[in-house]
Amino acid sequence: MKNKKRLTAVPALLLCCALLCGCGSKPQAETVHVPAETPAPTPAPTAAPYVMPEAEQRSLIERSRSVWLPEDLAYETWFYTVTDLDRNGRLELITASLQGSGLYTWANVWEVNEGFTGLNECPDDIGEGQGWPDLIKDSLPYYYDAAAGRYSYVCEDITRDGGARYYTALESFALQNGRLSVRALASMEELYDAAGASTKHYFNAAGSPISAQEYETAASSAFAGQEQGTLSLSWTQLEAPQATPQPQYPAQTQQPYQLPVTPVPQQAAGPVTVTKNPTGETVTPGGKTWFIAHADNATQLTWIFTGPQGQVCNLRETMAANPGLYLEELEQDTLAVSNIPQSLDGWSVQARFDGPGGSAVTAPALITVENTVMAYAEPLSKYYYALSNGINDPAYAYDNGISEYYSSVSHMGYALLDLDGNGTQELLIAGAGIGPDDYAYGVLFDLYTLQNGAPVQIACSSARNRYYLRADYGVLNEGSGGAGHSIFVLNRVQGAQLVPVESVFTFYDNAPGDGMYHQSNGFSYEPRSYDEQLTEESFAFYVNNWEAGISVPQLTQFA
Repeated sequence: MKNKKRLTAVPALLLCCALLCGCGSKPQAETVHVPAETPAPTPAPTAAPYVMPEAEQRSLIERSRSVWLPEDLAYETWFYTVTDLDRNGRLELITASLQGSGLYTWANVWEVNEGFTGLNECPDDIGEGQGWPDLIKDSLPYYYDAAAGRYSYVCEDITRDGGARYYTALESFALQNGRLSVRALASMEELYDAAGASTKHYFNAAGSPISAQEYETAASSAFAGQEQGTLSLSWTQLEAPQATPQPQYPAQTQQPYQLPVTPVPQQAAGPVTVTKNPTGETVTPGGKTWFIAHADNATQLTWIFTGPQGQVCNLRETMAANPGLYLEELEQDTLAVSNIPQSLDGWSVQARFDGPGGSAVTAPALITVENTVMAYAEPLSKYYYALSNGINDPAYAYDNGISEYYSSVSHMGYALLDLDGNGTQELLIAGAGIGPDDYAYGVLFDLYTLQNGAPVQIACSSARNRYYLRADYGVLNEGSGGAGHSIFVLNRVQGAQLVPVESVFTFYDNAPGDGMYHQSNGFSYEPRSYDEQLTEESFAFYVNNWEAGISVPQLTQFA
């Protein structure tokens, strides 16, 4: 193959000289001039990246409202604020809502994209079912790590387990490279006794006890040497979008359209008369029901509860006296009652109607809450049948969805404890009479809760996947998937599921990333890029501390 000739570009100045002098003229003697040295030209400054003015970014956020409005805005209260968490010149929109009797905060964060054409939702490492820190505050302290370019905002997350137990998690969160991360710093548990006195217990991020002073300085210790500051926030309540009203009259023509007016005769208001009384209900713990009442000539309805000792309460007072209970007024003179606790047994409900013609009160409707143990009759009967008939076969456990551990002990029992403080007692089944030397000691064979009055299994131990109850009502899960895969997960019961709070695990798969890891948000069987790698000593420290908190509840043995 022939090589192509390389074409060399002729400088424009030489080309012009050739055209002016003529290509065929006689050559002249060449005079060489040495130009004086001139400094190299200064490079033009690089243009700074474009940053949209803040006012225009706020306008962009407002125009994108249909993208970031919460789906449950019609029946939950949401707030929003605009700020710049990572100080990169692109604003973030934060929506947040405090929901439920447990005081859980849910939030979403959106950031203006690099092209300033729309919003990107920021992913986070908060586990499924876990709440956010309590963001809805006027200001948040922060620490700035100049080396990492990261702003860490410190915030508490207060949750309530019933009326007598509060749990406060001290956490920090940061936005970096478009992703949100949350770090546990310390925690506090506050318990109230029957007289209203409280005791407080403090823990570090690993769950070990610390002093109140150490709790107060946990953030400054974690971010020692970093620049401190305060972020001011301005929160605004969101309103549910309203449907555009349709005109009820024809478009205006040459003459303005006049709505026809029909006189309505004024009628004297009659007496308020009850036409339907609410009826008494028998329910199971954790169940729900509805009360309905009607009256003629009434303009206002007020629901009234009366306790077994004669105390008269409004809806808010009734929920406070019965932790976990949820009451909601619906249309059509209906009161929805859900997550019913055992403590509501013996209470009665009445409806008071008021109107121009007076007032009337319905007859009381008695609430009967069945015994919690009877609500768990189905799972209890499976264990009782096996024990009373001498069935010692793991196949029976598998076929009936119960723990195979029952065949390892001579005695078994159960306990009823409200692990998540929602007013419904969970059923715990374990071996009774076994001691610390028994390999099954402390193992929680089975864990159930009630939903709509029916038992729902939360956890079930097997040979390589065991559950333990801790004194703080957390549930420790220890499992193994082989020699290189072991997990230790701290969980909290929330409703009918276990929510992971913190975990350590081993991952040895003959692959990059093999080692021991600590996770503070959610749980993954494989290491994530932001998980903390541990030494053997650190790994053992976590496991030993968590196992030290294992507690065996007082059990009622199967007869």
